[in-house]
Amino acid sequence: MLKSLKSALFKKSIIVLSIKVLGVILQFAAIFIITNNASEALFGKFSFMSYVLILFGAICLLGMNNSFLQFTGKLQAQNSFDKVVSLYKRMLIILLVNFLAITVLYLFLSECIKIPYFQDLEIKNIFNKVIIVLFPYTISILNFQVLRGLNLLYISEISSNILRFGSLMILGVILLFIKDFSYLLDGYIFIFYLISLITTIIIILQLRIVKLKEASKKIRYLEIIKVSFPMSFSLITLLMMQSFDIFILEKYWSFEKVAYYGAAVKITTGIGLILTTINAVIAPDISKLYFLKEYDSLKKLIVKSTMLNFYLTVPAIVFIYIFSEKILALFGGSYILANTALIVMIVAQMFNAFCGSVGVYLNMTGRQKAYLFILIIALGINIVLNILFIPKYGMAGAAISTGISMVFWNLTGVIYIYRKDKVGVFIFSKYLK
Repeated sequence: MLKSLKSALFKKSIIVLSIKVLGVILQFAAIFIITNNASEALFGKFSFMSYVLILFGAICLLGMNNSFLQFTGKLQAQNSFDKVVSLYKRMLIILLVNFLAITVLYLFLSECIKIPYFQDLEIKNIFNKVIIVLFPYTISILNFQVLRGLNLLYISEISSNILRFGSLMILGVILLFIKDFSYLLDGYIFIFYLISLITTIIIILQLRIVKLKEASKKIRYLEIIKVSFPMSFSLITLLMMQSFDIFILEKYWSFEKVAYYGAAVKITTGIGLILTTINAVIAPDISKLYFLKEYDSLKKLIVKSTMLNFYLTVPAIVFIYIFSEKILALFGGSYILANTALIVMIVAQMFNAFCGSVGVYLNMTGRQKAYLFILIIALGINIVLNILFIPKYGMAGAAISTGISMVFWNLTGVIYIYRKDKVGVFIFSKYLK
């Protein structure tokens, strides 16, 4: 434990974690203002819009935000880092094409075919806003990873946490001041236009420093898509597991229930935040070490990250478990109805944290297809359980369904990685040898 706490990984992780924690505080402050002043139905719409935006964004991004890190690690190993300039430009072009395709498809389904689901005025209004913000949102998400790949880790974290959630909190304060929260969704749209502009300017300035080699070949579009596509479906599959319950919950219950459940989900992110932090630090190094074939160093890095995650996660789990009702009550008295769902999700997140960097390891080492296969099976389990449990058990059923599928894909990934590379990403792997 002392070795882990004295390592460079720990120091860098603590800085990143501090930035993320500040982002979480800003996010919770914003949500606290919104939930205590806006109607529950409006916050439910806000949560619903966020989930739809994340899902549509994943489809539009095509996994390029994750593949960028694998590409940068591989390019560093090949001493061809200058190709990163053309890589970013071509990813932006692919992103624009995908956005236009999604927009046309949505308009065709909603206006031409007139699918009944999109004819509900409230639902249609939310989806229209998602389309308006989709392009700047996806540019922002891509830019966060690009900044990380360009060794601007702290700027990436500041942008994705402090700038994003700080802007949301400022929006909440402004709406509170003018006493009109009807502009909540429109203000949320403006935030991503602002973030996409700021991060793009920073990246352009950074790329101008990269020295280009005259004989250097550009990375082909097909190569980008080949690596990114499986990652895209992996992310979409994960997001469907995390959002399918929201759609079913809204169908059988109400936007109020979506609001309560959404608050519980936000709280559980506090546990996953630690693993996300460590993954943010080690992801480029995993790719670089793997493609340099420095397997011993890679195994040491994974062991350090897994143990560090264990030491930092346990206190967060205990704290949220003990004070679950009090934390939920901060959002409003009615939100304690989601306490059972919160407890279930805490247990699932605990197992997720103990399994370490399963997804990041598979994506950064070129095993994105195997990762996708595992997630597709987990998604099938998730869909079946949600359909069975939510109509009867509501929020608790949603939490159980998502938790079981999460445990399945993590455990399967742990076994796969160990059998292929003899790398133990699970916290107790060294005791199972």
